[in-house]
Amino acid sequence: MKTTLAFISFCGICVAILWLFTAPVAARNEADIVDIYLNREKKNIEVSFRIQNCFTPKMEEAILSGVETTFRILLVMEKQGFLFFRQKLLNIALEHTIKYDRLNSQFHVVLPEHPDKVLTTVDFGEAKKWMSSVDDLPLMPAWRLERETEYELRLKAELSKVHLPLFFRYIFYFVSLWDFETDWRATTFKL
Repeated sequence: MKTTLAFISFCGICVAILWLFTAPVAARNEADIVDIYLNREKKNIEVSFRIQNCFTPKMEEAILSGVETTFRILLVMEKQGFLFFRQKLLNIALEHTIKYDRLNSQFHVVLPEHPDKVLTTVDFGEAKKWMSSVDDLPLMPAWRLERETEYELRLKAELSKVHLPLFFRYIFYFVSLWDFETDWRATTFKL
């Protein structure tokens, strides 16, 4: 009887501890993709959107201490149809990277939309805006798409996982506490 009661008490404590550690993890995943706009008027199909709530205080603290941070944005475009008859037309991943230069007090942002240059600013707010938005990204030429056919564009954003040597994983355990991943956002369109 005493061992059963001790076992039940132990299980109750384990559940309470597990709940305490998982509650903040569930709350941290509030990032979302918003303001999706498809421009079909030009030669290329272009997309613009923003990622909101992607910077947590812990992430900002890590960036300001010099940790390079990369957002990975996944874009998938498919021609609509039944499950096995969908045709995948596009499957790309963009990586937005920010690095704070503590010596010069500047943020360096690398975007695949501007491959020839590194964007530099002293304003953290401006650097965060560059990191969390995509403007007029050409996806594919409009002539490749059929008229009056329905297409679906799906978007997802996540923090690229930080790969640290094994020793540093014990020191920087907080890295896993500030990652994020959005749900897939989909929009359908016709030409």
